[in-house]
Amino acid sequence: MMRQLRKTAMLLLCTCWLPGFVSGEALADTVTISNGDRLTGKVVRLVEGTLTLETSYSEPILIDAENIVAVETDAPVEMRLDGGEIFKGRISAMGDGRLAIGASEEREPVLTRWEEVAAINPPPVPPAKLKGSVTVGANMQSGNTDRSAASVALEATRRDAEHRFSMSFLHNYAEEDDEINTRNTFGAFKYDYFFTLKTFGYLSVEMLKDEFKDLNLRTIIGPGAGYQFWDEERTALGLEGGIAYFNEDREEGEDDHWITGRLAGNFRYRLLDRIEFSEKLVFYPSLEDFGKYTLRNEASLSTPIVFGWALNLSNIIDYDSDPDTEGVKKTDSYWILGLLYEF
Repeated sequence: MMRQLRKTAMLLLCTCWLPGFVSGEALADTVTISNGDRLTGKVVRLVEGTLTLETSYSEPILIDAENIVAVETDAPVEMRLDGGEIFKGRISAMGDGRLAIGASEEREPVLTRWEEVAAINPPPVPPAKLKGSVTVGANMQSGNTDRSAASVALEATRRDAEHRFSMSFLHNYAEEDDEINTRNTFGAFKYDYFFTLKTFGYLSVEMLKDEFKDLNLRTIIGPGAGYQFWDEERTALGLEGGIAYFNEDREEGEDDHWITGRLAGNFRYRLLDRIEFSEKLVFYPSLEDFGKYTLRNEASLSTPIVFGWALNLSNIIDYDSDPDTEGVKKTDSYWILGLLYEF
């Protein structure tokens, strides 16, 4: 009788422990790649088309998402689909090319395909941030020549994971011997939508009013796409390309409008933690009149002084290869020395 009880107890122990022991060995995330190989480990994340798989036998393995056929996990993960939907649950392969995301208290299981998966365990979305600067410059000269000049500029950007809004404003005024010789206003607004961490589409609007260039109002508006190589505290680099509608309302010359391309780049780099250099270049080649183009380049150097204030030196070049009004020069160049306050 006692022998029979001992056998029964051992059988119960084996029944309870053995599956758990075996499953503990077997439970692991599995990644199946296109050549038929199956890699096991822990799926850490899928970001920007690269899946990171941690294993106990090597350094983390980086796998190109295009070479992956299926992924299975033994624990819930956060999955983001191309359409923006976010689900959390275990991933199972259905065997017919589909993936199942396990059910939760709020929903039933979700079926999808690997091609529709945009990210797994993406980094947390940073909060939206607003930052910018205000720059004020002025100078006055008296004696043989009476000259005064003033300028005010505003830059602002608001960025979150998917959206970036940016605007800029600049007004210049100068007079010499009681005669105005500079008065212009530039404004720009741009909206960027990020499809991935670095790739975005945009809509841009730029306006310029300058009576000494015979511009009652120049308006440029159009869509395009760009790639943000870096966007960090110390350095930033982005390139853009698109098309735009170019319209010039002139004071004296004939009004005109045309379709143009838009190529742009922005660069920023901080040197020695004390000097920051930035440059913005926008190039508009006409798509209707080959060889005709305009460009605007803004370059600046700034160095901090105290309490958020910095000394800023800017150079702005506005070039028109073929101004339509007689007497208007092709190039306008401005040097502005002022105080900049960052917020």
